Amino acid sequence: MQEIFFSFELPTRILFGIGALGNLRLELDTRGWKSVLVVTDQGVRKAGLLDALTAQLEGLDYAVYDGILPNPTVQCIENALALAQGRDVLIAIGGGSVIDSAKALNAVKTHGGSVLDYEGNDAVPGPCGPLVAIPTTAGTGSEVTFISMVTVPERKQKLPLVSRYLAPTLAIIDPELTRTLPPSVTAHTGLDALTHAIETLVSISAQPISDLLALQAIKLISEHLPRAVKDGSDMTARASLSYAALIAGIAFNNGWVGLAHAIAHSLGGLYDLPHGLCCALALPAVMEFNLDVQREKYDQIARALAVSSAEDGIARVRALMTEVGIPLRLRDVGVRESDLDKITELALADGSVLFNPRQPTLEELRALLQEIF
Repeated sequence: MQEIFFSFELPTRILFGIGALGNLRLELDTRGWKSVLVVTDQGVRKAGLLDALTAQLEGLDYAVYDGILPNPTVQCIENALALAQGRDVLIAIGGGSVIDSAKALNAVKTHGGSVLDYEGNDAVPGPCGPLVAIPTTAGTGSEVTFISMVTVPERKQKLPLVSRYLAPTLAIIDPELTRTLPPSVTAHTGLDALTHAIETLVSISAQPISDLLALQAIKLISEHLPRAVKDGSDMTARASLSYAALIAGIAFNNGWVGLAHAIAHSLGGLYDLPHGLCCALALPAVMEFNLDVQREKYDQIARALAVSSAEDGIARVRALMTEVGIPLRLRDVGVRESDLDKITELALADGSVLFNPRQPTLEELRALLQEIF
């Protein structure tokens, strides 16, 4: 350890546990936040998940914006700006798309301009206003990360905003909010968290604390994702997945992700597919691509997956995908072979690829995509 140098950052206060949402009003009152904009989507509203939140806002000045899309566009985020202005705090309740949108909205609310003014790394000039993140899925870890992904349809791209100032002030993780997630969304988001953990562990920026968190997340997801997909009311499995998603988010906030995410961002931008599904489709092939340069780490991953070798670990990821109903081929989700060159180009331009332990050439990445097509 004496030769290791690393940094680790977690600016977000965390409340975790079944029933944790019940602490929201105390947190608001303690900080003197009296005017609120709730940012969410139609799915959360239709699932009835807003009721427990808004019941705690009685007597406060609040409004609800439910126009966030599954792959949020700049327009759907900026449509909330007029409602957000002058509010003491934003509260995001939803999946990663909602929380990412609230982060971007918070930057514009605080510093002005447009969402795309903050594209890239460290473009947010200073601290943003208060933001409470309440996830209703167990996957993205957005409740604790410095990243917001936004979709620009006219460019068919998903673009990152990356800044420590985007991190929510407070994250309230209540696994009860994930009880009614459909099996497909449970599977997609769980595999998103698994991809976070595996890619962080082998990243060129991996470090001891993120490694510990990532390995624990891998173990929990492998054990509990099939249970939650089979029985959404299994709250032991639900709570384990919520915790795994949280710690995988904390891990990748400090260790970063890699090539599977670069491919996923490209697929999501072109096809408007769920992010976790895109990650899962890319993950096993990327693990094989990286294996020779990170075999020791992949052996650790295999042990966390309860198998004996790195190769068995990759096979276990594929088996887990099949077990929870995720296809293994791009063609099975509507990707066109004629788009593989464009996906290759977009993935190579994505910032996530810089943290991958093995840098692909254009030809290598095109061959990898052909393999999973």
